[in-house]
Amino acid sequence: MKQENYLNGLNSLRFIAAFFIIAMHIHNNQTIMNLPHLPNMAFLYKGAVSFFFTLSGFLITYIRIAEYEKNGSISMRNFFSKRFYRLAPVYYLVIAFGMIFYWLIVPAIGMNTHNDYNINLALFLYLIFLPNLMNSFFHVGGALNVSWSIGAQEQFYWLLIPFMKYKFKYLLKLLILISIVSVLVSIGNSYNVFGLTEQGRAFVHTLRFHFMSIGALLAYMLYYKKSKLLSLWVFSRKWMQLILFLTLVAWYGFDTDSKFLKSTITLPLSLLYGWLIINIAANPKNIIKLDNKLFDWTGKRTYGIYMYHMFVLYLVSYFFSKTEFLFHNFSLYIICYYLLVFGITIGLAHFSFTYIETPIMRWTKENDEKKKLELKRTKVKVLKRA
Repeated sequence: MKQENYLNGLNSLRFIAAFFIIAMHIHNNQTIMNLPHLPNMAFLYKGAVSFFFTLSGFLITYIRIAEYEKNGSISMRNFFSKRFYRLAPVYYLVIAFGMIFYWLIVPAIGMNTHNDYNINLALFLYLIFLPNLMNSFFHVGGALNVSWSIGAQEQFYWLLIPFMKYKFKYLLKLLILISIVSVLVSIGNSYNVFGLTEQGRAFVHTLRFHFMSIGALLAYMLYYKKSKLLSLWVFSRKWMQLILFLTLVAWYGFDTDSKFLKSTITLPLSLLYGWLIINIAANPKNIIKLDNKLFDWTGKRTYGIYMYHMFVLYLVSYFFSKTEFLFHNFSLYIICYYLLVFGITIGLAHFSFTYIETPIMRWTKENDEKKKLELKRTKVKVLKRA
């Protein structure tokens, strides 16, 4: 299956997932700051980081499998180098501004902050991509806390990519093992069967490897067993697609206080996410049409949207808390609040994508091409001398 085909529609899914994350953070922040807010509805608490984990596991594994089949190996240097240059500029920019924000700006405007951690330790852990460890053991604030998911993904790939390079024939077994162990650890952690501290449990909770491994597992099945996979009823029957899609919608529409359900839903939820990804990306019989030019455009900027949105949210919340603008008209206030947060965030993400992320990605691509050309020339010279 060609890359351009399986990418269709996935940017739209990214945008929708980003919407749920920002909506959740808006509601939480409005509640904390005693601002008028929407009633407590389930979709405002669900978020969608786990969906991004599943999508990430799917895409990266599929592309790496294609690389392995083409070259007979996987270049770890190429993978981690490209990923570093893709993530690091925005990641470090957010970390740097976040530290300045909480240590200098917030106190300067007379707001309370809880900087109860050693700044050198924080810089070290953020530098080596262990934000989830830092954020689990210390209160760092929402703008820095969003970085936890970047760390969790990197830690998964520190395990997966070397294994794919050196033990590729056991990849399927590894993914099944990770999925089972991670789900069991997640359930056990929710009931504190390991006897960890609150901070330790918070860190383990960030290691949702089963979402990424399920995405990777489905990528493996799609690459090697595409016809068989898509012949399953969940893909080939329209009524089954409708049932599963409505099940996913229902999950975001209904809340529950059941600890058991919250802890055990992770496996079926990861499978539902994976089903949606494959259905949108690769199923010719798909009835769920989410492809949209606006969603696609915005979805390409999702990384910046996710990383920057808390700063914008704080700015908008501060404005409304000081001015009480439109408090007399709740509907207009909510519309204005959401439009400001989303509008400014998307604008900021577009600026970042255009003037920071894209130029760096273009530079890395050109640099890689130069190195390949130099290597080719070196080989030619060696052959001529021989």
